[in-house]
Amino acid sequence: MSARFRRMAARLWPGSLFGRLAMILFSGLVAAHVLAFVWIVLDHMAIEDEVGNKFAAVDVAEAVAILDYVKPQERPAWLDRLSRLHYRYFLRDGGELEAELPKRRQANIARLRALLGPDHDANFVYPDPPARRAILMHLRDGSPLTLEIYWQGASISPWLPTALAVQLCIIAFFVWLAVKLATQPLARLEQAANGPGSDSRGEPLPEDGPKEVARVAAAFNAMQRRIAEQVAERIQILAAISHDLQTPITRMRLRADFLGDSDAKEKLQGDLQEMQTLVKQGLALAREYDDIGPPTSAHVAVEASPEPS
Repeated sequence: MSARFRRMAARLWPGSLFGRLAMILFSGLVAAHVLAFVWIVLDHMAIEDEVGNKFAAVDVAEAVAILDYVKPQERPAWLDRLSRLHYRYFLRDGGELEAELPKRRQANIARLRALLGPDHDANFVYPDPPARRAILMHLRDGSPLTLEIYWQGASISPWLPTALAVQLCIIAFFVWLAVKLATQPLARLEQAANGPGSDSRGEPLPEDGPKEVARVAAAFNAMQRRIAEQVAERIQILAAISHDLQTPITRMRLRADFLGDSDAKEKLQGDLQEMQTLVKQGLALAREYDDIGPPTSAHVAVEASPEPS
């Protein structure tokens, strides 16, 4: 299983530095953002639940006070007025008392009893027909009053997922921008190494930007200068050797002319012609480099090497 997981991870792991940096930064930022978002939502739900329970207890106590005040025959007409979206009142009894309550419900029922006063009781019951929760109370005259609760807990605003998606898009954009700026010097270095001027005569890289980038650019420019100096030195040696070979080749050609007609004479003249061609090619290469390359001491040797007649 571990080998399979490693193969899957290797396939998902980007091959480029840009992709790897982007994945690491985006994953870290998204994880931190999602954790912060979840913590804020949970904290908001806890606060909303606590405030909602306190408000509901006050509202129920006021409703019980109103039903105590009005006449018994007028109470059914008040039930719809006092009911809310998440809970409704019924003038009936019934339901089995909940024996074991969580601490949260114990705190809520204790708050409600304190607001109702000693003349009223309040207990959580299992309603019939079943509802999510119900509270059985009795008015001052002993009439039962059941409060059925339909509240499912704190709700999340519908715009929160959209806000999270927008924030993730913003994070993705800035991650892309940061990685792009971080890897751009590497792209310039690659272009300088593989571009048309990669034969040691290209333009030097600008040594600006962050310190690390400036040091890499300075090192690349120094390497480029050293290569250019070494190439110029070899061109100088080539030009000097080509120039020095012209005199002995000329003497050998004159001596070959005095030989009688024979196969040896023709072969010797052919070999000398090949040597003369190689010398011309070496001088031509030196002149070409002297024309397009940086000024070096090879210029002296090239200028001192006239075209042989």
